[in-house]
Amino acid sequence: MVKPRQRRVNTSNPQDDLISEFSEGQGVSQRSREKLDALKERDKSKESDVHDQPLFSTSFEVDRILLNYIQPQIDNPRYLPVSIPPTQNAEDIAALTDCVVCEKGILENRLPKDHARYADVEKEIVAIKELAETLRHNDLIHLITVWRANMSNYPIVAGHRRYYAIRFLYGGMVKIKVKIYLKKPENVHILRHVENFSRAALSPPDALKSYIGAITELRSHLGEEYEKNKFQLTCSHLGLSKSKYYRYEKLVKYEATVMPLLVEGYVTQLKDFPDEMSKAETKGGEEAVHQYLKAISDAKSFLLFSEMGQRITDPETNESEVQKVPKSRGRAKKFISFPKVEVAHSSAIKRLLSEDVTKLDLGIEWDRLDLDDTKQLEDVLKTIIKKLSDV
Repeated sequence: MVKPRQRRVNTSNPQDDLISEFSEGQGVSQRSREKLDALKERDKSKESDVHDQPLFSTSFEVDRILLNYIQPQIDNPRYLPVSIPPTQNAEDIAALTDCVVCEKGILENRLPKDHARYADVEKEIVAIKELAETLRHNDLIHLITVWRANMSNYPIVAGHRRYYAIRFLYGGMVKIKVKIYLKKPENVHILRHVENFSRAALSPPDALKSYIGAITELRSHLGEEYEKNKFQLTCSHLGLSKSKYYRYEKLVKYEATVMPLLVEGYVTQLKDFPDEMSKAETKGGEEAVHQYLKAISDAKSFLLFSEMGQRITDPETNESEVQKVPKSRGRAKKFISFPKVEVAHSSAIKRLLSEDVTKLDLGIEWDRLDLDDTKQLEDVLKTIIKKLSDV
C-alpha cells in the first residue's frame, strides 16, 4: 500500500521573523534607519576614496609553509650565498666550501677572505645571530613576505635576515607563518628597498644597488610621469628625505666609477661622500669629480675634496698631478688648555711666574714660535713646566 505524500508547510519561528523584520527595516525607528543609512553612505564614500590603493587592493594571505619551500633571492641586497647540503650528515655539511653554511645550529662564512663580500657577510652573520637570539624568546612580529610561484616555491620579497635566523635556530623542516602574495608583486624592488631601509642599514654598495633597482622599477611602471616628477615620486615611494634623494642621485650619476670604490671599502659611508662630490662638481664640473674619485682610488681611502690640494705641473713632462696637502679638520682652536703635567715641586710654578723663561736654556726655539698658534703655545707651556720641574 502506497502511503499518501505528506504536504510540508514551512513555518517561521519568532527568531526568523525578527531577522526578517530588521532586514526590511521593520521594528526599527525612523531615526535609527536614518542613522544606519547615513553610516552606509559614509562607508561607501570611504571605500571609493581609499580601497583602490595598494594597502587595500593587493591580494595576499597569511599561512604556514615549510621553511625549505621559501627561496632567498640573489638579486636582493640581503642575499647570502648559502649552500644547502644534500643531507644533514656532518660529513656533507663539513664538505661545503666557498659559500655560507646556514643549517640548524650552524651559521658560518666559508667564503675566501679575498672575496668581495667577505667582510659584509661577516657583519650580516653577526646581525643574524643577534636576531636569532631575540626570536628564541619572542614571537616574530614582522612576518617574512613571499610570493607564490608554485606550491613548493615561495621567493622572498622581504625578510631574508629573518629567514636565515629561523633556519639557524630550527633548520629547514619547520612550518612558519608568512605573508603570501598570490602572484609576484609588480613593485617588488620598491617593496624590498622600503623594507631594507626600515631595518638595519645596508652596506654602502648594497644600499646603492637597492636604490638603483627601486628607481629603475619606478621608471618602468610610471613612465613619462616619473620623468616629469622624479623628485616627488621617488621621495614618496621610497620614503626618502630631500637630502638623501640628492645624495643618491649624485652617486647614481657617477655609478661606474663610484661602485668600485664602495665595493673595495675605500668609502664606507654615503653621507659625506656625495657631498664632497658636489663640492668638486661645483668647483670644476664633471672633470673635477672624476679627478676627485681617482684621487680616492689612488689613496685607497676616503678623502675630502679639499685634501686633494692644488694641481702642480711637472716641468719635465708638462703633466699636472694632484698633490695632497694635509689640512686639519674641524674648527680652528681658539682657547689654550692648561696642560696636564705632574709637578713634583711648587718651585717650578714659582719660577714660571717670576722669571723670564725665554732667557732660560729649555731647548725651545723662541724665534720660531707662532704666538697666534694655540697648539704651539700649549706644547711650549707643557715643555717649560716639565723642564722646570726636573731641575
